[in-house]
Amino acid sequence: MKALLALVLALATTGSLAAELAPVRDDAHLGARLQGASLPESFRRDLTSGLTNRLLIRLTLHQAARELRARSVEIAIRYDLWDETFTMTRTMDGVSMDTTTYQDAQQVIRKLQQITFSELFPTSSMPADIDLIMRAVVLLNPIDRERMEAIRTWVARNHKRSSLDPAGALSVGDASISSAIMERIFEQYANGADVAAVWQQTLTSQPFRLDGLPHESR
Repeated sequence: MKALLALVLALATTGSLAAELAPVRDDAHLGARLQGASLPESFRRDLTSGLTNRLLIRLTLHQAARELRARSVEIAIRYDLWDETFTMTRTMDGVSMDTTTYQDAQQVIRKLQQITFSELFPTSSMPADIDLIMRAVVLLNPIDRERMEAIRTWVARNHKRSSLDPAGALSVGDASISSAIMERIFEQYANGADVAAVWQQTLTSQPFRLDGLPHESR
């Protein structure tokens, strides 16, 4: 339960991530570049906590209100306490893309401040002269429904204890913060999300046409 408490309190201090999303074209595929990330102040410290940090990114392509394509990318960052190195692993729709090792946290942060996703969508079946937009929903350290239920049960139990016992696991103030966190996450679940996070952001590109994008060299 101490691990659950640490997770709840960590979620309370998570900041916002401001970023821009732009389409890129490479050969016969459409990709995306997410840049200008402004990571939470606590993120550098969280990288060396011993826990794996994850960014879950759902990228979609739209024509007007219609969703044409969708891909899900996960970026997992694990700190090796023995070697003092960071391993970043990227997967797309559950399939491994690449794994890279970094020597310090600043290298990891610089990488996350400009991420390019190549070969997201094949261009062969896309309309070339119609306005399209891309969207990215980014979640930091998302929680699935099963784990969220465990946290909710634990918070409810300790909220009751803290109200009666000042020596309880949570103070009254901490319990109030935790309740606010739970409400924000449950709102996401009520809207049909399978995973949720205290921090999330939806990014939208400027409208573009496929035939207007330059081909980027590898």
